[in-house]
Amino acid sequence: MSFKNKLVSPYSVDAPQSLDELKERLESITGKTLLELADKALVQLPRNTTSGKGFTGELLEILLGASAGNLPVPDFPQLRLELKTLPVDKNLKPLESTFICHAPLINKRRQRFEDSALFCKISSILFIFVLASRDLPFAERKIMGFHFFKPSAEELSLIKEDWEELMEMVSLGQVQQITARYGTVIQMRPKAADGSQLTDCIGPDGTMIKTRPRGFYMRRAFTQKIIEKIKAAHFPS
Repeated sequence: MSFKNKLVSPYSVDAPQSLDELKERLESITGKTLLELADKALVQLPRNTTSGKGFTGELLEILLGASAGNLPVPDFPQLRLELKTLPVDKNLKPLESTFICHAPLINKRRQRFEDSALFCKISSILFIFVLASRDLPFAERKIMGFHFFKPSAEELSLIKEDWEELMEMVSLGQVQQITARYGTVIQMRPKAADGSQLTDCIGPDGTMIKTRPRGFYMRRAFTQKIIEKIKAAHFPS
């Protein structure tokens, strides 16, 4: 089973109309394993973590009533809230950086950060923490908890600086020079199933060339800071 195509389920729930309604749904899935949640949504678990990449997020979208689909808007448009799953180990250490959205690779020199897809997605995020240690069978992965995150003015300023630096490099035809080392909070990295997927970008001489699609990712060190701030309240020992 591959999840390049959107996960389809006969299970259906209306989009939540308030944060309180969404919280009730979140509390009902906290502590549940992916096997339990897949049974509820009437879908089969993937054979392994490779074929099931993206499965957890799509499963939670179905169960929680996320309604954005493939539109470039937050997953819960009526709440202006983006959903992101965050795999963690038993010590609540993030296991990977968090994909936020695709990065535009054509000329966006005149676009403001406040009008960008990144700003739209990152302004208000629902993080769902998933116990997903490498040695844990897929079926036994479990929902650990959740947190509603809004960047502070200082954090948003850092994100804006990252976006402006990266998009300036894109505008100057320096996409191929961008590495994961750029960016304090947000980094730009290839986002594609394999190297055969290509898209247009601005080349060094200003003409269009082909390159792998890129995405904006939130650094693992930053999500670790988020967890440390809420750990005592959300995950009492």
